[in-house]
Amino acid sequence: MNKRLFFALNATDPLSTTFLPTYKKLRINADQKELVIKWVPPENFHVTVSFLGETPEDSIPALSQALQDACELTKPFDLKIDDISAFSSEHDARTLWLGVQNKKALGEFKDRLDEILKDRNLLTFIDKRDFTPHLTIARLRNPKSVKDMISPFKRKSFGKIHVSEIVLYESKLAGAFPVYKPIFRATLNGKDQDENLVTAEE
Repeated sequence: MNKRLFFALNATDPLSTTFLPTYKKLRINADQKELVIKWVPPENFHVTVSFLGETPEDSIPALSQALQDACELTKPFDLKIDDISAFSSEHDARTLWLGVQNKKALGEFKDRLDEILKDRNLLTFIDKRDFTPHLTIARLRNPKSVKDMISPFKRKSFGKIHVSEIVLYESKLAGAFPVYKPIFRATLNGKDQDENLVTAEE
């Protein structure tokens, strides 16, 4: 049996508070423009690190161990959340998203996880395209211009999210929105090089 799986960091807290006023205004603006949009519920906010897609269920223990091993080498970090934009463009939008800081720590973690998965035959290939971290907030049924709707909130800051764990999720269709079920959570336990030296001396 296959499951639709992906690795991601949860971004519900604190965005459910810091982004909520803007989220409500965007929905009102969309209604006034009669745009047909499916809004992602705040409890589903996440930033995908690696998407696996349809994966054999019996691979889950090995995937969980790979995630754990990657997290053992990574220390917690913060990511700034700001700006609102759209794929493929503001004039022909299918998806609305929040910008996520493309911090070196996040990129290094993704590379480390992908390499571990590839080495253990859990990933068929590594996507070499530039990694653009983002947080999807809505999807349009038909491509439309959203420039006027999102322009008041361009370059607006929504604070930071503290990343202390990475989650292996299952995506399950349930009505209008998918439900994201956490299967395994791994804590970022990495230390600075200086900390490792101190620990070794002790």
